[in-house]
Amino acid sequence: VGWISIENTNIDAPVVQADDNEYYLKHDFAKNNTKYGNSFMDYRNNNKELDQNTIIYGHHMRNNMLFAQLENYMTIEGFSASPDIEFNTAYNNYKWKVYAVFVTNDVREDDNGYLFNYIVPNFHTRESFESYIAALDERKLYDTGVDITADDKILTLSTCSYEFDGARLVVVARMVRDGESEEVDVTKAVANENPRYPQKWYDVNGLSNPYRDAYRWEPNQ
Repeated sequence: VGWISIENTNIDAPVVQADDNEYYLKHDFAKNNTKYGNSFMDYRNNNKELDQNTIIYGHHMRNNMLFAQLENYMTIEGFSASPDIEFNTAYNNYKWKVYAVFVTNDVREDDNGYLFNYIVPNFHTRESFESYIAALDERKLYDTGVDITADDKILTLSTCSYEFDGARLVVVARMVRDGESEEVDVTKAVANENPRYPQKWYDVNGLSNPYRDAYRWEPNQ
């Protein structure tokens, strides 16, 4: 259904899609069984008329394969080397500017019963999308200097991370607008001094969670 490539990484590969989000975890492009799987689009997404949020998953292999090098985005230096993403489909070519990078959990038990639902293909209202952006801003490791509005479409890349068992590393980028320059001014990137993590991250690092009783965003809000 598409092809994804990120400059200054080894991410340059086809993106597939199945009827669920399980099949390509353990099958390659040719449908052979493999622990590597293949990068794949969420089964709910439409690659012809892109949804508000196009979601692509890929394994983080310890031998640096598939989406492992998304880990570069954990630092501003990594972002500066790869500030944009190219994701093309059979219908169009798209460039995306990286907006937010964050670490989250995969099960509710790791965050006091809460699961941040970043895999929403479409938001029911403009207000819901705007509140999601605010939730991203709270969690992002740094501000990339890229702006975003509820009129934009976004691309979400999701992979495993190793901060704690079940951690997920997520990179969110927004589509380059019509008539907009593809260039990103990476000098505008600024660290978030207190990004929001799941409870388990604080536990692993022996820290108190300042967000324990904070607002819990949900897609219908």
